[in-house]
Amino acid sequence: MLIKNCDFVVTQNKEREILRNCDVKIRNDKIIEIGENLDGDVLIDGKSKALLPGLINCHTHLAMTFLRGYADDMEVNEWLQKKIWPMESKLTKEKVYEGSLLGCKEMIRSGTTCFNDMYLFMNETARAVEKSGLRAVLCSVYFDFTKEDIFSDEFNLVDKFKKHDRIKFVFGPHAPYSCSKELLIKSREFMDGNKCGAHIHVAESKKEIEDLKKKYGKSPVELLNEIDFLNDRVLMAHGIWLSDEDIEIIKEKKVKLAHCPVSNMKLASGVMRLFDLWKNGIVVGLGTDGCASNNNLDMFEEMKFAALLHKIDKMDSTVAKAQEVFDMATLKGAEALNMEKEIGSIEIGKKADLITLNLEDYNMKPVHDIVSNIVYSANGGNVNDVIVNGKVLMKDKLINKFN
Repeated sequence: MLIKNCDFVVTQNKEREILRNCDVKIRNDKIIEIGENLDGDVLIDGKSKALLPGLINCHTHLAMTFLRGYADDMEVNEWLQKKIWPMESKLTKEKVYEGSLLGCKEMIRSGTTCFNDMYLFMNETARAVEKSGLRAVLCSVYFDFTKEDIFSDEFNLVDKFKKHDRIKFVFGPHAPYSCSKELLIKSREFMDGNKCGAHIHVAESKKEIEDLKKKYGKSPVELLNEIDFLNDRVLMAHGIWLSDEDIEIIKEKKVKLAHCPVSNMKLASGVMRLFDLWKNGIVVGLGTDGCASNNNLDMFEEMKFAALLHKIDKMDSTVAKAQEVFDMATLKGAEALNMEKEIGSIEIGKKADLITLNLEDYNMKPVHDIVSNIVYSANGGNVNDVIVNGKVLMKDKLINKFN
């Protein structure tokens, strides 16, 4: 199958090559050839389109689509304790399934092909992901007050999806402030025993740092390091309030981070020390967070806000360049999920997770620099076609039907 005559193929390979008037050939779930005048059945006409790797959302809570606009303009701890958690205590698995289906459609429509999700009733989210055709890393979030058999439930999901071609499960302790030291140690033991990763909120608010310093005399990162929780299979969401010592630990343990600038700005949580993390060679992907704190799942919007936030924070318009930010939503996102050998770029042998942008849309004209257009001009509405695992999920802006 061919994606034929693309105006631009933004490969995101090591050299960041941008190819013109090029074809990409797919067989089954993989890219098998890239070049001009290739033979094959035309799956997508790439004329007046840019072909990109599918975008990767490194931190979200998909089923929170049902909380979109429910609790806005609030301080983060009040937002959680007075609005979000009380509402979530009434959740049903049916509501999670419906919210996840809606989120899958929103992601397909806006060009996200893989996402990293943490929430409740995650077997229902997995069911929605299976129907949608998307790729996902999932985990069931748990807290100190969660039922005791959460580990057996989570183990069953990790084991059940071990050989799935698009879905895998990891462990999901909510955060060091909402999980006891004992629960975190137990989590680490289960992770090590199952050789799988973890997805955890860390250093999202200043209050979290202050509370843990009072309780343990340590930062969240120092606490997690003390109990040997940290390794290259751990992804920390947010990581805003990090000290120099925290960054050294993260570097040494090769922990990955997910940056969620829109959510962090909306909740006034703070600004990630992105450049200090980059200077230390730490992998940082990009995420939207959930719709309760964003209020959408558009990774194009997330890219633009990431660039603008750090420019104004540093009062320097030359930092957080378009290419660097686009890397966070593709290659670095794949690396954050330990999937860089499979996704994140358009290269022979990688999974056919691909999207096209319609360059005929008014806001995409003209093209002086396609990567600048992607980060600063584009939005999810410019996505024309979406392919995941070699299968078309959306063509000419029409999503395949699934319920």
